Amino acid sequence: MTRTRIEPFSEEHLPGAAQALAARHERHRARLPLVSPDDALAGLRAFRADGETSGAVALADGRVTAFILARLMTHALFGRCAWVAHPGHAAEESELLRDVYAAAADGWAREGAEIHYVYVPAHSEALSPWYRLGFGHMHVEGLRPLATAPHPAPLGVRLRLGTRADLEVAEEIDLEIYMLQARSPSFSRLPLDREARRQEWFEMNLKEDGLRYLVAEEKGELLGHTIIFRPEPVLGVPSGAAYLASTAVREGERGRGIGAALVAEVLRLAVEAGYTSVFTNWRMTNLSASRFWPAQGFQPIYHRLHRALGSG
Repeated sequence: MTRTRIEPFSEEHLPGAAQALAARHERHRARLPLVSPDDALAGLRAFRADGETSGAVALADGRVTAFILARLMTHALFGRCAWVAHPGHAAEESELLRDVYAAAADGWAREGAEIHYVYVPAHSEALSPWYRLGFGHMHVEGLRPLATAPHPAPLGVRLRLGTRADLEVAEEIDLEIYMLQARSPSFSRLPLDREARRQEWFEMNLKEDGLRYLVAEEKGELLGHTIIFRPEPVLGVPSGAAYLASTAVREGERGRGIGAALVAEVLRLAVEAGYTSVFTNWRMTNLSASRFWPAQGFQPIYHRLHRALGSG
């Protein structure tokens, strides 16, 4: 009878962990064909190289049958936490994943990381062990191809590329997202440095390769905006994908179709820029966002889950 041994993750486990991850990724692609082929070993190596990581592996006759790996960090908003990125876990059996988490999380907690995040393929088989570990659904990452359909803006509303002058008020539009997510049932009450955020928007390079900033205006007033740019690599997200971010419409103007018109136009711009698909994310507890984005053709491919130790 084969015995399973659990031990800390080390460099020698990397090839075996990559094989387990590759098998998980193929199961992911079989359920969600929009997910692209990818290099599991390269993804794991990049994740490990990007900061302090800690984890555990399950071994059967010397073969890696499950692993988990997190980056430990002190985040400006979340404090000391452990982030299990997209390539950071895999298991042949779901119970093994629970076992390696138990071993790794004990060490994370001793390091002061009592808030844990994990990105999980968006299908029930992959999600089940995490829910049975006390994790809750927090964010969705979605992908869609670039088959576009026109959606005209409401009468009197003009869509155009943004300018440096528009960046003066971009943070004010962006703030609409924070305000919405602070309400029930999201209750996101993270601190916000508006001046730093305003400066970040104002310093944005509108000439950056692949970036398109789109605004909606009426009678000279900005009513909403959206932006696409080239994302950092994510396991299974096509290399030709654009990242769609910060889509917002002023509260008093919602319900007119401005958001849908912005998305349709920025997808057209993405085609012109040579992108092949579009990637975005939304908070699951933001009721309007969780309904809007699937209606725009985005299929969930990853869920971001969250657990705070000592909360239940």
